[in-house]
Amino acid sequence: MPPLAVFDLDGTLVDTAPDLSASLDHCLAQDGLPPMPLDLVRPHAGHGARAMLRAAYHHFSRPIDAEGVEAHLPVFLSFYEAHIADVSRPFPGVVAAMDRLEGAGWRLAVCTNKTERLARKLLEELKLVPRFAAICGADTFPAMKPDPRHLGGTIERAGGSAEKTIMIGDTLTDVAAARALSIPSILVDFGYAPDEAARAGASCVIGHYDELTIDLAMELFKDR
Repeated sequence: MPPLAVFDLDGTLVDTAPDLSASLDHCLAQDGLPPMPLDLVRPHAGHGARAMLRAAYHHFSRPIDAEGVEAHLPVFLSFYEAHIADVSRPFPGVVAAMDRLEGAGWRLAVCTNKTERLARKLLEELKLVPRFAAICGADTFPAMKPDPRHLGGTIERAGGSAEKTIMIGDTLTDVAAARALSIPSILVDFGYAPDEAARAGASCVIGHYDELTIDLAMELFKDR
């Protein structure tokens, strides 16, 4: 059974923050609010539309309750789906890193808390779908990260085994899911929410995908 590298999507594989931010600004404009600065959106971009809406309205001192968030959600998602890859692009070096892994016989998969349909649409737009043995989203299984069943199900769909899998992500959510299955994790510190807890829990931290070498990946299996 070949080794498997499982990637988170937003903030790990693809820089989706600009298109998510544009979708947020579309909602804000309907309420007469100015655009939210991108650097303030980024820390929330990996936590979903609801988190971004709550953060934005709080930033502008415009209280919004759960009902208000749900009312804005269809507007956000409709705009986002129509503009899902206007600016979003793979992070620097990730395509070359995937080339290295595949060249060494690794399989690749995606485990994301984005819905599977939107994850597939984004990866289709970026012409990356054929690279992955499995693409599993928040609604693929009954649970999502950090619940380990999400990651475990992704591994199973990709034809892998936990003993020969690494997880690459940018948040504690990714690290926690991996740790629950005793899987090594690589934290990318250029992502959206690589906090200290995530850094402490990850098997290693990288600052660029040039650092994701076959030697590093194989070394992580030795440290299990």
